[in-house]
Amino acid sequence: MLYLNYKKDSVGRYVMIKIAVLEDSEFDYARICKAWERFSKEYYLSYELTRFNDSASLLEQFHSQFDLLFLDIEVPGKNGMETAKDIRQKDHSVVIVFLTNFSKYAVTGYEVGAADYMLKPLDYYSFALKMHKVLHLVSQNNDRTLIIQTKGGMHRFSINDLLYVEINNHDLIYHLETENIMTRGSLSDVEHVLPTRLFSRCNNCYLVNLKHVTKIKDNTVFIGTDQLAISRPKKKNFMNDLTNYIGGNLS
Repeated sequence: MLYLNYKKDSVGRYVMIKIAVLEDSEFDYARICKAWERFSKEYYLSYELTRFNDSASLLEQFHSQFDLLFLDIEVPGKNGMETAKDIRQKDHSVVIVFLTNFSKYAVTGYEVGAADYMLKPLDYYSFALKMHKVLHLVSQNNDRTLIIQTKGGMHRFSINDLLYVEINNHDLIYHLETENIMTRGSLSDVEHVLPTRLFSRCNNCYLVNLKHVTKIKDNTVFIGTDQLAISRPKKKNFMNDLTNYIGGNLS
């Protein structure tokens, strides 16, 4: 079972998973590319691969813009393990997978919070099996990106900046901290691409980012300066989702 739905919907909206690959071998990089191409077709993923031949170039260009890192341990200069330690100084949550010819590195990889390791040459079936776990970890990183297609062009933003989504007839309105973005679609489509632990409906018209809830009073939820009605049919589930979200962040 795949835990993330990156499938492109009817209005062209999708979630792009951005992947960095530290790999100096042309042969091994080609196998990674083929594995991702096949996996993306089977599970409707939208992805972008960026290759780095050495750790210096990756560290120089790394600014927490990637969702997932594939790091070859045996690269010239600073190896993948040392590179991971440097990356962890900048980003504690980015998901890391090691590529190696030797299984002895598996235990060492967990010292830097690696999600998994894959033996080279890459075997597709082993890759696909492990990617379900890896993408589940990616889904738990809330700071993911949505790309919205509107008449005016493409809009890209972090879901952390999304306060709530409103449906008005067939118009979807993404309420952000700095602007509102309107496109066409259904609220059900949006629910399928946003993490369920972070978003919940307070009524049929609003899908709320629980991170931004500041207050609940009677049947009203406060989000920034906005007040949204909590409907009776949705109230129990919404309050349970909010309680679970708060509890999960305190534990």
